[in-house]
Amino acid sequence: MHYAGQIDPMAVPAPSTMQVVVCLTSFNRIDCARISMEIIKLNWPRKWPVVHACSDAGYTRYIEDVLVKREPRPLTAGALDLLVASVNAAVTRFQAEYVIHLEADTWIFDQRIIQRYLEQLAENPRAVIAASSWSKDCVPAWKRSPSLGRRLRARLASVLRPFGSSYGIREKKSLSTQFFIAKATPEFLDVLSGIRVKDEDLLEKVLYAAVVDRFGTRGIVNMSEREPVHPRFRHACEPLSLFCQHWPSAEDAPAATSHPDLTPADRLRGKKECLQAVPLMRHGPYMEKLLTSDDLTYYNGNAKRSG
Repeated sequence: MHYAGQIDPMAVPAPSTMQVVVCLTSFNRIDCARISMEIIKLNWPRKWPVVHACSDAGYTRYIEDVLVKREPRPLTAGALDLLVASVNAAVTRFQAEYVIHLEADTWIFDQRIIQRYLEQLAENPRAVIAASSWSKDCVPAWKRSPSLGRRLRARLASVLRPFGSSYGIREKKSLSTQFFIAKATPEFLDVLSGIRVKDEDLLEKVLYAAVVDRFGTRGIVNMSEREPVHPRFRHACEPLSLFCQHWPSAEDAPAATSHPDLTPADRLRGKKECLQAVPLMRHGPYMEKLLTSDDLTYYNGNAKRSG
């Protein structure tokens, strides 16, 4: 794993008048959530409040500035409920002008990445949200397919893509709810509060449709570093300093047979190896526990460790 190194406070742009709030959401990845807070609160040079919306009944407040407890709901409805609750609290409690949404297991080590996108949003009056899509590159699976037709499609993609074609990339009309930055305008809040989902819906697609319906495609600043997300950047995107593996260490990484899309780098690192590789200025107690424990079965309790 290669990383730019320790965050230098002097390298972060001078403070602006933006009121920025981090909106963290969690269901059962509680250890990930606490470490994310330690990254943000103990290591990001610029200090922003953290609002944590959580639907884990046993969770108690840690170092977040505001804890919003919510009842558990089905996957898509629950994710939307936590997102809306966290953003509403950020605006109500801190008069947020910009919100950064991070799901609990999505760690961003370098605050300068976020600052760069905040500046792009501020400079573009039409833009309301910065995010990658939740897209998928079908070519890796096509190459492995026993179907001759799919293998031929993979070869066709290799011919077309050098000319700018996105042949074989699906679900581009989506916005990653895992990590995005948005202007907390009344119009954007109205869009969020108006979203309705069913169990089978993909929240990333629903959010995209709602944003485009209200603001058009000009409302979106694309985080191109992570395009397409699946499979190459699903678990890590080093240009964004983003790491979101579900397994606590390399020893717990899913097998190649069950998860053939995992890159060699994915299999060599879990959350523990990511922490080891980044020279953070301060470690919190939950970081230390992950780094020093021989038995990681405790990590995130019963939360799913693959996928």
